[in-house]
Amino acid sequence: MKQQLRKVLAALVVISLCACGKRGDPKPPVPVIPQATTDLVVTQRADKVLLTWSYPALTTAGKSLTDIRRITVLRYVEDLPVVPGGRDPKSIVPGDIDTTEPLPIALFAKVPTIAAAQFAKLATKVDSIEKANLGSATAGARLLFTDSPPLRSSDGRPVRLTYAVVTEGALARSAPSNLAIVVPLPVGLPPTDVKATADEKGVKITWKEPAQSVGNQGAPVISGYFIYRMPLDTAPTELTPPLNTAPSKGTIYVDTPPYGDHEYRVASVASTGPPLLQGELSEPAKVRFKDFAPPPAPASITPLIEENGVRLIWDAVEATDLAGYRLYRTEAAGHDANRKEVGTVNVFAGEIKETQYTDHPALGIAFKYAVVAVDKSNNESARVWTDWIVIPKTP
Repeated sequence: MKQQLRKVLAALVVISLCACGKRGDPKPPVPVIPQATTDLVVTQRADKVLLTWSYPALTTAGKSLTDIRRITVLRYVEDLPVVPGGRDPKSIVPGDIDTTEPLPIALFAKVPTIAAAQFAKLATKVDSIEKANLGSATAGARLLFTDSPPLRSSDGRPVRLTYAVVTEGALARSAPSNLAIVVPLPVGLPPTDVKATADEKGVKITWKEPAQSVGNQGAPVISGYFIYRMPLDTAPTELTPPLNTAPSKGTIYVDTPPYGDHEYRVASVASTGPPLLQGELSEPAKVRFKDFAPPPAPASITPLIEENGVRLIWDAVEATDLAGYRLYRTEAAGHDANRKEVGTVNVFAGEIKETQYTDHPALGIAFKYAVVAVDKSNNESARVWTDWIVIPKTP
């Protein structure tokens, strides 16, 4: 009996040990779902719509998103509803709409925007950014996509465009992003005759106001202008901010840039929104901005007549950007009251680094000298003159 009990206990131990190593039912892997984009932004640039958003980096579980197959851009185009009774929208009285907004935007403000559920059903695919093209579509930490949508309905009515993006991972797609909405306006063509002129106050940029809108939509909507400054031969990108945070009124803008070579471009702005609605940038105007302030002049200059020449000595000038000095010589014909100046020449090619110089002019001719200080921007001080000098000819 005891022997049978021992066998039963041993069997139970074996069964217990086997049970400890048994695996449970397999669980399916947690799906990697990309987190939906929440910062999609749209802007109008001429006849295009630019979409930008942060590069997708997380899953819905808060983990790093390591595999993106593509990002799909969705769009819904909505025509402005026909006014009941055929009423001309231009005849609407100020109390009907917000007159501070351009008319198409003010009219659409009375029309409810599309709900997310409706958008998911009615939106169409514009295009997709495939995995291989994500790098070229990236600027910093943001993605860019340019769309060429209809700016008007087939019968000329304004349209409202609603966009969203969807990120597709290896096994699942994200939910649609936030909806980004834009009502395109007839923005102006690029301003022409852009000029940049530098003086001691800064750089003055001038241009001509565009008289026509993109796509021949009639007179452009212009609330002001954005000005862009770039280094020489460097084009701005779609994300380059303008110099002015608010559109500049009129066709003149004054900038105070760092010293150097610059390019300026101008774009007309229909509305700062958001979203921003603006025209294409103008051709660049190139300019060099430098120090226009001259150094102080030497206090005095003294001529010392020597054999067959004249030695000139002047007071030193203190200036942090001093490049040197220049000497000018003016000759004259005649004598005393009948003396007439016949021309002025630069005595030395370049800058004189010392505060003295010996010249060997023609003998028996009246002349006088002027000294100027010169800075590294080639600005000259006022000229300081000697009296008339005549070195007599030797017998």
